[in-house]
Amino acid sequence: MEEKDVVVIGGGPAGYVAAIRVMQLGGKAALIEEESLGGTCIKRGCIPTSVLVRGTEFLEMPGKARDYGITLKVEEVNLARMMARKDTVVKTVTGGLDLLVKGNGVEVLKGRGRLLSAREVELRQEGGACTKISARQVIIATGSRIRKPLFTGAEESITTDQALDLKEIPRSVLIVGDGTVAFTFAAIFNRLGTQVTVITGSSRILPGVDQEIVTLFLREMKKSKVIVHPRSSIQSVVGNREGQKAVTAVIDGKETTLTCHYVLMAEEREANVDGLGLDAAGVKEGASGIAVNSRMETSVPGVFAAGDATGGRLAHVAFAEGKVAAENALGKDVRMDYAAIPKCLNTIPEIASVGLTEEEAVGQGHSLQIGRFPFAANGMATILGERSGLVKIIADSRYGQTLGVHMIGPQASNLIPESVLAMKVEATPQEIGSAIHIHPSLSEALMEAAMAVTHESIHSLPSG
Repeated sequence: MEEKDVVVIGGGPAGYVAAIRVMQLGGKAALIEEESLGGTCIKRGCIPTSVLVRGTEFLEMPGKARDYGITLKVEEVNLARMMARKDTVVKTVTGGLDLLVKGNGVEVLKGRGRLLSAREVELRQEGGACTKISARQVIIATGSRIRKPLFTGAEESITTDQALDLKEIPRSVLIVGDGTVAFTFAAIFNRLGTQVTVITGSSRILPGVDQEIVTLFLREMKKSKVIVHPRSSIQSVVGNREGQKAVTAVIDGKETTLTCHYVLMAEEREANVDGLGLDAAGVKEGASGIAVNSRMETSVPGVFAAGDATGGRLAHVAFAEGKVAAENALGKDVRMDYAAIPKCLNTIPEIASVGLTEEEAVGQGHSLQIGRFPFAANGMATILGERSGLVKIIADSRYGQTLGVHMIGPQASNLIPESVLAMKVEATPQEIGSAIHIHPSLSEALMEAAMAVTHESIHSLPSG
């Protein structure tokens, strides 16, 4: 086989973007993938869970429609059809990726990749046949995998992959985890009528999210009757003949027994790097994955890594890292910038943010000015009947720098990109607030929060 400029191992967000970028720059790329293209996000993560979240949104429409004089009725919840819709969306997106990658001239090789050295990759195909591929540069983008639980009876629990293929709506589910995955599934099952309990090991949920936003989110969880137990852990799970699970847990320091129909493990994932031949190539690992520098280059020159294999957990960050890795593999000198990385939690309600939380900003010694604007005072949120939540902007009072933007409420993930761009170009809250926003629109909440930083918000009452 001819020598490739770049061999990419892994066809998820980081991998397929890297392969396409190599071709755009005039190189020859081979992409090794054992399964279909798309990785965790598209096949088992944010895409399928978003489909289910969208499906459950329709359950709230009859109540909202009634306010408009329209009578709607939910005849039934057909979980099989909901899951079929999820599968159709995943198949459509992955099919589109196949066309995209092949249309850019990338050679897709079916099988499992392993480094034999820094310049040679072994392709092991189904059936055991092996082929050696010579590569000038290598990009590792093998993603992440579910971390196995360690408690007694862990085999009685289900993974998030299995939860995406359930054949019945659970009567009750105990979810273990403190991040967006746990609370996305909590929201889905809660809307479907499942009794939901969430157990988290940390003292607070949603690590990395501004505490004020977390407080508002917990208030919404309480309204929805989702039970959340922080500082808790599972000791063991035992199943019985009736299909129920007896869960021994430590909650607030006390051992107790809970009963549920499913135990769903939604803990963090770990880098999928076993069997990659990292030692053979001399590639070093860090605490959470393959160690890389800002160029996405590993400890071995010419070997790059991107995405979840390096410890990241966001698909849109993997896109950017894959692009940076490909450009450097083709001789450019590009650095990955993590200063303005947006986060979106596909929970209900949605949470989105960029930049520092209030706690982080104080910890770094900033003197703060904070602007807030509630969606309850926004015209479009009122039109939509989704008035809960707010937009919060954190700025440095000395220099006027925008340090962070945090949102909880309707369509937060679609509202946050303006803030990402603002922070990227170092726009101040005053500049954000002076930009004319469409009326009525949810984006006005961002504008008003920006003006509130200097107490100039028009559509909120004066504070104090």
